[in-house]
Amino acid sequence: MKKLTLIVPVYNTAPYLKRCFDSLNHNKVEVIIVNDGSTDESKEIIDQITKENKNFKAIHTENHGAAHARRIGLSYINTPFFGFVDSDDLINTKSYIDVCNQLESHDLKVANGRMTVFLPNSKIPLTSRYWHKSIIDFKTDKREFSNITCSLLDKIFSADLIPLFDQESKQIVYEDLEFVYYVLAKSGQMLHSNQPIYQYRMRGLSKNSTSAHGLHMKQSNGIKGLISAGDSMKEKFKKDNLYQEYADEIDSIMMKLIFQRIKGIHETKEIINKKEMIALLIELLNSYIPNWQNNPYYQEGFKGAEWNDYFFYLMSKYVIAKHRLPTSVQTERDYHTVLDDYDKKIKIKSL
Repeated sequence: MKKLTLIVPVYNTAPYLKRCFDSLNHNKVEVIIVNDGSTDESKEIIDQITKENKNFKAIHTENHGAAHARRIGLSYINTPFFGFVDSDDLINTKSYIDVCNQLESHDLKVANGRMTVFLPNSKIPLTSRYWHKSIIDFKTDKREFSNITCSLLDKIFSADLIPLFDQESKQIVYEDLEFVYYVLAKSGQMLHSNQPIYQYRMRGLSKNSTSAHGLHMKQSNGIKGLISAGDSMKEKFKKDNLYQEYADEIDSIMMKLIFQRIKGIHETKEIINKKEMIALLIELLNSYIPNWQNNPYYQEGFKGAEWNDYFFYLMSKYVIAKHRLPTSVQTERDYHTVLDDYDKKIKIKSL
């Protein structure tokens, strides 16, 4: 009997598909491939793997984005547990099955493991932090809630949670953020495994990568997508009367992601007016998260955060100090108006 379904959206990732599919092959795993309107050789590779392996099933659709493709895959789940995989990544299926068994033994609905990230042009992989608790209760471990990665890729879910994911999404970037914390809050508890279960390979700021588009600093699409996903996440919490309970944690999560943008502007060589653009993001912080500097997680320096989140926080503090920018910016503009200034103000030089 199959124990786990893995949903794999595919869009023009032909060079990576064989190694990805090889890593998913396991007698207790069913793989649902959703070809999201690929125009390269992906379709032919997908058809070949489904022909050769009965554990793999394929659905071919028009291009609507990863969030839509994942939702299509949900309707094909016939196993107790499921997860999501990007088509250029690798997983450890044995560890996945071990985590599924732990979920069953503890009667829990969601789990995560450690993710190893391979950055472009770097030979040194980075693995997410070691946890000292195996079961997290979000009523008492709010800090851990705020420090969980915003990715769906390092997590495994009970099929009971499918209705929470089976909702329309307009997100092109940060599509994980819209759902992951909402599902965790609804679940109440999470099992954590310190096994490295997922290998995430960032292919750079070109290619067909939503993370690449989300981190692109020379236009506003990424930051607007982040705020849009944050708004959608908040609406889900408010609809189920969970927002007040997790308001500090949600603000903390969004702050760290905005700090990542500040760091990104600082490091993008083509941006001429870095100081002006960083000041704009500080105004965004003050408009989107009023009194953000009083957030308890910010005040304690995001204790226990992932290495990258803590680095974004430190770098943003350094960059703000370097440019001698005030952080208590009084603004009467709403954050949508502030964001509209991004493309108007940014100045780019050609290298």
